[in-house]
Amino acid sequence: MPTKQYQFNLSNTELSQDSKNFNENSSNENEKVDIYPSLTVNEEYLKTKYNLLINSDIILRNFTINARGKQYNAFLLYIDGMVDSQIMDDFVLKPLMLRNKSNSFDGSQNKVISEAVTNNITVRKVKKFDLPSYLLGCLMPQNAVTQETNFEDVISGINSR
Repeated sequence: MPTKQYQFNLSNTELSQDSKNFNENSSNENEKVDIYPSLTVNEEYLKTKYNLLINSDIILRNFTINARGKQYNAFLLYIDGMVDSQIMDDFVLKPLMLRNKSNSFDGSQNKVISEAVTNNITVRKVKKFDLPSYLLGCLMPQNAVTQETNFEDVISGINSR
């Protein structure tokens, strides 16, 4: 147990100036930036944020999703050592990349929900194909999968899981 006690004094002007600078920097860093519609822009944003040119612990994996007869470019970003690469391959990449009966479709991006014929007129109720819903509901049925809309939540998820 220490026997000496030390006392430190900070002047109020220094403390308030440091607090002001910290709050200004914090508000800029924690500003919520929405995810962009462009995959390339999102990839560049994350490359810059994680400084991928010199940071070898961050893995960025580009791949192609096969869904309903179409192919979509995608990428996966994770911290090496925090994620088991075999589990990532088996439970994330393979379900998204493989062509199988659940993600093969007749080429149409719309699904007929119901159909009725009256007086030689066919009326079809069609549900438009929604890729994010399809990925979450059909190809990634794990419980911990969420859809995020801003980079703060994405980065928090990458850093904490």
